[in-house]
Amino acid sequence: MKICVLNGSPKGKNSVTMQYVRFLELAFPAHTFVIEHVAQRIAAIEAHDEDFSKVITSVASADALLFATPVYYMLVPAQLKRFIELVFLRNASGAFSDKYAASLTTSIHFFDHTANAYLQAVAEDLGMNWAGSFMAGMEDLFLEKKQEDLVLFAGDFFDTVTRKSVIQPSGPPLTRDMPQYRPGPIPLPFDAEGKNVVILSDAAPGSNLEKMVSRAASCFGRAASIVPLDEAGMKGGCLGCCRCAFDNTCVYTDGFRPFFEETILPADILILAGPIRDRYLSAKFKQFFDRSFYRGHVPYMAGKQVAFLIEGPLSQCHTLREVLSVYTAVQGANLAGIVTDEAPLSAVTDARIESLCEHTLRLSHSGYIAPAGFPAVGGHKIFRDEIWGEMRAVFKADHAWYRKHGMYDFPANDLPRHIRTSLLSLFLSVPSFRKKAEQQMPGHMIQPYARVFLESPLLKRREKRDL
Repeated sequence: MKICVLNGSPKGKNSVTMQYVRFLELAFPAHTFVIEHVAQRIAAIEAHDEDFSKVITSVASADALLFATPVYYMLVPAQLKRFIELVFLRNASGAFSDKYAASLTTSIHFFDHTANAYLQAVAEDLGMNWAGSFMAGMEDLFLEKKQEDLVLFAGDFFDTVTRKSVIQPSGPPLTRDMPQYRPGPIPLPFDAEGKNVVILSDAAPGSNLEKMVSRAASCFGRAASIVPLDEAGMKGGCLGCCRCAFDNTCVYTDGFRPFFEETILPADILILAGPIRDRYLSAKFKQFFDRSFYRGHVPYMAGKQVAFLIEGPLSQCHTLREVLSVYTAVQGANLAGIVTDEAPLSAVTDARIESLCEHTLRLSHSGYIAPAGFPAVGGHKIFRDEIWGEMRAVFKADHAWYRKHGMYDFPANDLPRHIRTSLLSLFLSVPSFRKKAEQQMPGHMIQPYARVFLESPLLKRREKRDL
C-alpha cells in the first residue's frame, strides 16, 4: 500500500512529528510511505506550478493520505493551512476525492482535538473518507505502550483502506452562498472616551468584510484605526525553532514584533476581521497567530475586549468558533462578541455590528473579563505543568513570567489545605462520621457562603451607595 504523508511541520524531516512517521515506516515495511514536506516547501509550492503538481501527483497515486503535523495555536501551522488553501484555489480536489485519510499530530495536548477536527472537516470537504486521528504527546514515542497504540492505530487505518469501509461524514459540506451585504446610512459614533480601538482587517477590496469593517469603524469614530493585516510585516510563518523561548526574541528580523507591540498590544479594544477560507480564517491570519508565539505561553491580551467580524459561514464551522473563543479566553481577554455576514437582511447585519461595538465599549469601561471556564483553566494547568517540567529549561522567559505572576499554583503547594483534606479524609473513613456527613452534606456545602453575604466589602459599598 502506498501512503502519501503530507508533513505539516516547517522543520521538514527534522520535526518531532516525522519521528512518529519514521516509526511507522519501520513497523510496516510492506507499505510505502511517500513524504511530501509541504509546510517546509510552501514558498516553492505556491510559486512554482511544477512543485505543486508534484505533490498533487503523489496524492493522486497514493492509496491513502496521512496528515502528519504539529499543533500550532490550536490548529495546523500556517504553512500547511496555506497548502490546503491552494488545493481548493487551484481546483485540485479531484486528486483527494474518494481516498481514505487520517491524521497524526504531536503537541502537549493543548487543543490538539481542534486541529484534528479541522483536518477531518477539510478532508471530508475534499470528498475523502476519514479513518481517524492519533493525537500524540511530544514524548509518547519513548513509551512502549504508546508505541503499541500508534501501531494499532496505523494497522486499523490500513485495514480500513483495504476493506474500503463505508464511513459516514461528520457533517454536511459547507454552503458558501453568502448574501450580499449593503450597509445602510452611517450611524452617529459612540463616545469612546479615550479608548484605543484597533480593527485588524484581512478584507479584500469590495468584499462584504471590507464593508463590515468600515461599518464598525464608523461606530467608533476617530477612536478606531483600521489596520490591514498586510502591515504586520511578516516575511514568513513560524518555524517552530523555539528561539523565542529564551528571551521572547524571534529568529525573524522582519517588522512583525514592532508591529505587534506598537499596534496590537496597546489596544483597549481589538477587533479581528477575517474571511473564512476552507474551515478556518486565512493562512495569513493563521500566520499572525503563529508568529505571536514569540510572546510564549503567557496571556499577552490580558484585560482587552476582543471581538470578531467574520465573512463566511461561521455557523457551519463549529471548530473555528471554538478556536476563536478559546484564543480569547486563554489570552486573558474577554470575548465581546462575533458578527458574521450570514444574515439575509443587511439591516440585521448593521444592527448586529452596532450592538457589538456598543457592547465592547461598555465592557471596556466597566473592565469586565468573563471568568475563566474550562478552556482557560485547563489550558493554564497544561502550560503550568509542562513549563515547570522539562520545558522551563528552554522556555526561560515563560518560566520567569510564571514565577513572577504566581502561575505555579500547584495544589500540593497549599500545605494548610492539604492538611485539612487529609484529616477530613481520615474522619470520613469512620462509618459513623461518614453517615453523619452524608446527612449534613448539602448544608455544609453552602454554610461558608453565609460569611460572604455578611462580610463582603463589595456588598457593603453597594449598600452604602444605595442608602
